[in-house]
Amino acid sequence: MSYEGYSQFLCKNGHYWVINCNLAEDERECPTCFEPAIWENMVNETNGSYEDDGTRIDGYVELEVDKEIRCSCGECVKEVTYKIPKGKKK
Repeated sequence: MSYEGYSQFLCKNGHYWVINCNLAEDERECPTCFEPAIWENMVNETNGSYEDDGTRIDGYVELEVDKEIRCSCGECVKEVTYKIPKGKKK
């Protein structure tokens, strides 16, 4: 059985991105501001993401929004930054 999943990343500016586990190891630069990742969390989807009762089992971390920058109409979100969780730092 092979590993399936992805990694969640945050840079020091709170930008979030994910990289599939099958991609190169060196792609750990923020696509928004080009800062290196300072937080990483591996999400293992090999055996699914949820138990039958809805309990999450894949290690995904729900991130807390720090700030949203909206466009002038107020409807669209241009940029979201997240608070960097304690632990699981790179």
